[in-house]
Amino acid sequence: MKKFSGKTGKIYEHLKNNKGITSMQAFELFGATRLSAVIFNLRKFGCVIESVPKIGKDRYGTVCRFVEYQLLGEEK
Repeated sequence: MKKFSGKTGKIYEHLKNNKGITSMQAFELFGATRLSAVIFNLRKFGCVIESVPKIGKDRYGTVCRFVEYQLLGEEK
């Protein structure tokens, strides 16, 4: 597997060591504003990442939908 640097590397390590990551978590933890672009690049380099739809509430209590990305493995 390729070594990743910068925010991509931090997000990759987070995925390896945790259950998953959402856009809000990526922004809060790493300042990453385009998580989907990072996930696209990780997939391009062989990471098998699942997009899990979730439903939650925003800060105003309104129901909203979002995605949690989970690392399932890496292609050989």
